[in-house]
Amino acid sequence: MASHKRLMTGKGLVVLLIIGLIIVFFSTGMHHYLTLDFIKDSRLRFQEIYSQNPVGVIAAFVAFYIPAIALNLPGAAVFGLAAGALFGTLAGTIIISFASSIGAVLACLLSRYLLRDWIQNRFGASLKTINEGISKEGVFYLFSLRLIPVIPFFLINMAMGLMPIRLWTFYWVSQLGMLPGTAIFVNAGSQLSQIKSMDNIVSPGFLVSLALLGLFPLIIKKIITRYRSHTHKNALKIPETGNITVELPASLQKEIETMANACTNCGACKRKCAFLQEHGTPKEILETVDFTKPENLALAFECSLCNLCGAICPENLDPRKLFFTLRQQAIKAGTVDLSTYRRILGYEARGSSPLFAYHGLPNGCDTVFFPGCTLPGTRPETTWQIFTTLQQRYPALGVVLDCCTKPSHDLGRQDYFNHSFGKLNNYLVENNIKKVVVACPNCYAIFKHNAKNLVVETVYEVINSGDLPIGAAVTGEVAVHDPCPLRGEKAVQDSVRAILTRMGLTLSEMKHHGKRTLCCGEGGSVGLVRPDLAKKWGQMRRDETNGRKIVTYCAGCAGFLNRVTPTVHLADVVFAPQKVFQGNLRVAKSPFTYLNRIRLKRRFKKALEPVMIPVDPNPISDIPIQQETDGTQHFS
Repeated sequence: MASHKRLMTGKGLVVLLIIGLIIVFFSTGMHHYLTLDFIKDSRLRFQEIYSQNPVGVIAAFVAFYIPAIALNLPGAAVFGLAAGALFGTLAGTIIISFASSIGAVLACLLSRYLLRDWIQNRFGASLKTINEGISKEGVFYLFSLRLIPVIPFFLINMAMGLMPIRLWTFYWVSQLGMLPGTAIFVNAGSQLSQIKSMDNIVSPGFLVSLALLGLFPLIIKKIITRYRSHTHKNALKIPETGNITVELPASLQKEIETMANACTNCGACKRKCAFLQEHGTPKEILETVDFTKPENLALAFECSLCNLCGAICPENLDPRKLFFTLRQQAIKAGTVDLSTYRRILGYEARGSSPLFAYHGLPNGCDTVFFPGCTLPGTRPETTWQIFTTLQQRYPALGVVLDCCTKPSHDLGRQDYFNHSFGKLNNYLVENNIKKVVVACPNCYAIFKHNAKNLVVETVYEVINSGDLPIGAAVTGEVAVHDPCPLRGEKAVQDSVRAILTRMGLTLSEMKHHGKRTLCCGEGGSVGLVRPDLAKKWGQMRRDETNGRKIVTYCAGCAGFLNRVTPTVHLADVVFAPQKVFQGNLRVAKSPFTYLNRIRLKRRFKKALEPVMIPVDPNPISDIPIQQETDGTQHFS
């Protein structure tokens, strides 16, 4: 109640501030200066002042323009002309582009702070479809709206403030989308003497041209979507199930019966798990849900497969394994719309494509570094430093940039996983590789439980067994988040904590750590079907931090948790401790992650190809995507 009262007081103060600024704007007559005639009459005088103090004039211009945009004050459009007349086309376009984007973000933020909660709470059910559309396609729609100056600028800012779109995304899409119109307005301002009214600029032909330009990204997206649905129709086409039922294998029926009988309904797992808190204990679920109905099999895809339930079960039951088996059965029965997972499956496929994959095996190599997909994209320099550090232990160390295909594994796509990972496994063994050193906990789980004739080790165990890099020293208090794929790997957990302690950091454990660690929210691709459940996991972890910075050793966990609480990657702490704790470390985001992966691949090729084994890497990207038919279990 007290927090709600403070929130309402804060909103009231913001509204009063806005009203006050608007009153000042009109009462002082400032609106009279934002006219085309005034700008034309004062152009020479402003240019003279600008020549004497360019920095001061630009600062003053921006200081007036941003609030005018944020509050939708009349005459804001004239600023674009003034910028062209005063600064010239190029400089004016740059100034207006950044300032208008910042002003738009402020307007969006005001709408979000003042209105979003009320709007969503009152009309949430009606807005559900719109929210889902913005979450999936918001970038395309916002970009098109920015290109087409038909819908009022301020209305777009307000509407997007009510929608689930990230402010950073809103900023950069707005800046790119508004750039053509900005350039046209500013260029017109550079020829101010020839303009008699705004109609000279905003003509019907001008609006039609920008409208066609705005439709361009949507047209391209439709073409890409049609192409993908055509080329991958076997993977994405799901047969109509109607009223049919799914015949569960006898082994699965037996597993369900055993679990239902053995679960005592003690509630230990339910109290800790975001998924079970909503649906009940395993016993309650199995006694009330008929998994022969296709729609009920979808329930298994809301489980993050983190195995916290198995770790704390007093009866040593493994509900995760059951839900994983149900996922496999759903895939086998063809009851899953895989288009729901196109984002993660596309990410997986790109990881094994010729553009990003690379297998560098020097002469005498029997150990390879397998960094995974996320770390090389988000932290290419750190990935390189890990490699050079590992070379001190393994002089003939190779590198394999590829995807372990864990997303397909966890979705239950067993045919695809067996084919793709089996091909990678065979390639490594056939080229005399005996050990794989991984940086990603998910890769560790896949190799440990599915690889044949290969030993898997984490980079953190190797780093801890030797001298720490020069400069790896820092003070402070941190809490460690153990990734759920490594909840049972005490040796890895101990190595991580030893590294941090050796660096000089003080460890303060959270309630759930080690074997009882929580999922970050990214597990099992739950966020693609139940983003609210995924977010709840992150909030549960945030509530245990008590303001401490989290250190984790999973790039996925670091990215997901950092949305709700300050979280850093252990590798960054080791190789760039000062930047991490001073807040100066930059972690790349998509689409720049893909560029980083290409650049890092070239760096590895340049370093390793002079000493490479002359072999055919036989990449796994030629694996056809098809419907799953094999229900064989391979669980990690």
